[in-house]
Amino acid sequence: MKEPQVLHHTFIPELGIPQRGKVRDIYDQDNNLTMIASDRISVFDIVLPQPIRDKGRVLTELSRYWFQQTEDIIPNHILSQPDPNILIVKKCFPLKVEMIVRSYLVGSLWRDYRSGKRTKCGITLPDGLKENDALPEPIITPTTKSLDSHDEDITKEELITNGIVTKDQWEEMARVSLALFERGQEIAEKKGLILIDTKYEFGLDKEGNLILIDEIHTPDSSRYWFKKDQEVQEVKFPDKEFAREWARSQGFIGQNATPPQLPDDIREKIREGYRNVYETLTGQPLEQDDTPVNYRVLNRLKEQKIIKGVFCLILAGSEKDQPHIDKITHTLTDLGIPNKTIIRSAHKSPQQVVDLINLYNDSLEPLVCITVAGRSNALSGLVAANLRWPVIACPPFKDHSDYLTNIHSSLQMPSNVPAMTVIDPKNAALATERILRSMEQN
Repeated sequence: MKEPQVLHHTFIPELGIPQRGKVRDIYDQDNNLTMIASDRISVFDIVLPQPIRDKGRVLTELSRYWFQQTEDIIPNHILSQPDPNILIVKKCFPLKVEMIVRSYLVGSLWRDYRSGKRTKCGITLPDGLKENDALPEPIITPTTKSLDSHDEDITKEELITNGIVTKDQWEEMARVSLALFERGQEIAEKKGLILIDTKYEFGLDKEGNLILIDEIHTPDSSRYWFKKDQEVQEVKFPDKEFAREWARSQGFIGQNATPPQLPDDIREKIREGYRNVYETLTGQPLEQDDTPVNYRVLNRLKEQKIIKGVFCLILAGSEKDQPHIDKITHTLTDLGIPNKTIIRSAHKSPQQVVDLINLYNDSLEPLVCITVAGRSNALSGLVAANLRWPVIACPPFKDHSDYLTNIHSSLQMPSNVPAMTVIDPKNAALATERILRSMEQN
């Protein structure tokens, strides 16, 4: 069942094909990145089937809040926030290390300690500690990605020896991480929260300067306690740790196992925890908005002139049809309609065509597909039968004889295959403009 107030994922063709992370859909825009935080939630590097309402808003708004609170310590990548779920950020070269700062014996640090291990990432811990005890001082336990994309502990010496970062980069990242963590704990403490641990990610800008990227001090990247809970020795995690603990209670710890279905009451508790952290830190209520998130995201991007909000996909069966395609694209461009041409043959690569159809079926912005294929014109039929958007067949013909021989393959589509046929390429573009205008009005 679709939940209009939940953002599962996005696809906005004008912005290109996104790099889809566990939570964010990232669109590469030359010097900038458009980062859209979905409501997906992952545990142990696996995305769970059900998203959490408002989660993407909380991550984005809190990151913006914390970036502003720490910009005197280090510059960050944020440029603007056109929507509660969206950040436009400066593109940086990411350093392949996560700086984990810990101040309490919880999580994997406690599980390792309980098993008898006293060294974590080259740092030795004293004997005699109990779960949830404060560490003598905050420590940094860096991780990097393994070949199978899982977080893997590493020492600072290994990071430097393996060329992941230089010695100078490590020292600056370590200094900045501890300063950020100290600032985070100070602000959280004043608001009645304890920042237990967190992770920081860094990148380099074009000038080689260290930049804080990704997110900061969110319930996804951090563990929090409420001071009132700690004072009565009742440890509760109003963040992703609650989801991790629930998943463990179901016997799920990742490792290619099938993720469990989140019950509605657990989803609501996770949502409530994230909201409580947001409202406690910012002092502002998380305003409830019943507008479908997809609709709001698209309109905000249009209002900020980041996108036009309509799109034309041109699917052609052969590169030989490029002169015909050019007549369509030139008219579309004159009309101000963003467009993209993709060459795929329904005869030679039908699965690739199906994959494209599945991708563009998820478009948030209205689109029209113009198919360019002659002779048997299987392409138009395949697309029109499976794409949820309008399809215009605009077949190319060499001459009048070719037209008389092959026009029927475009005109005589099977039942339930609603492809419109427009012979003139300029008219196909004009028809596209009228259809899109009508779709916008509705």
